[in-house]
Amino acid sequence: MAARALAGLSGRTLRYAEVTLGPDGPRLRRLGAADFDLDAEAAVFRTGDPEALEAVAEALVEGLGGTAADTLVVAAHPTATTSFFSRLPVGLDADDRDGQLRQETALLADLAPTQAVRVRARTVRVESTPGGDREWIHVVHVAEPVHARLSFLSDALGVGGYDVADTTRAAAAVASAPGAALVIGAFHGHTEVAVVRDGAFLFGTHGPSTAPADTAYFALAALQQAGLDAPTLDALLVYGDDATDDRLDLTAEFVGQPSVWLDPFAAFGRRPDAEPGELAAFAPVLGAAL
Repeated sequence: MAARALAGLSGRTLRYAEVTLGPDGPRLRRLGAADFDLDAEAAVFRTGDPEALEAVAEALVEGLGGTAADTLVVAAHPTATTSFFSRLPVGLDADDRDGQLRQETALLADLAPTQAVRVRARTVRVESTPGGDREWIHVVHVAEPVHARLSFLSDALGVGGYDVADTTRAAAAVASAPGAALVIGAFHGHTEVAVVRDGAFLFGTHGPSTAPADTAYFALAALQQAGLDAPTLDALLVYGDDATDDRLDLTAEFVGQPSVWLDPFAAFGRRPDAEPGELAAFAPVLGAAL
């Protein structure tokens, strides 16, 4: 039975879990969180602060030591990565496809022509157009120094390697409501949005603003890119440390749905006894297993 060691960093908080994947579906084995005096997310994805990085590694070992997993999957906010969608013709030669995605990534990440470009690319849907079918590809890139820090964390935990999951897509993966849903992560420093239909991730976006009007704008823009209209929505699911009524009421008014905490535990066989907002905060972590 395969196992996944999962981690997510948001500011000074680390959330982690261990999940097994078997024929009866995913099952939660361990779950926890740790708070730091230093910005742990920045240490891993930006500054490389050695003291904070060591503290994160120690917390992971304390929470997930002895894990049966062979991979540490780290859920990263799109503000900490280069995350975007590309629409390419279906059937494009694999080398041409990879070359196009790497070229787009290099431009968006402002990389020098000589720098290595590693990307994580997933096709999320295929769209029919007058010019032929096109695939919507979600691309995630992290800088080489970040790869080194993630390798440090996986080595400290004693697993064979690491992977990166976008929090927007990961949160969408645990949005099990039928029909179409907006999934919004409202944080003190940014907004992230996913559009889901019948459990399938259609599109995601993010922005640095936290103003209610901008949160609503990001949500409506994501719906448009996914080819959906607000009246077709069945749910507005939320998570994040700033998912307040003040922040989200305008979005709820525009889409005609009340904001409801995202429940990421429905598929995992266990639900801790905690407030809905605290449970929703684990959505990107648990979704990274799926």
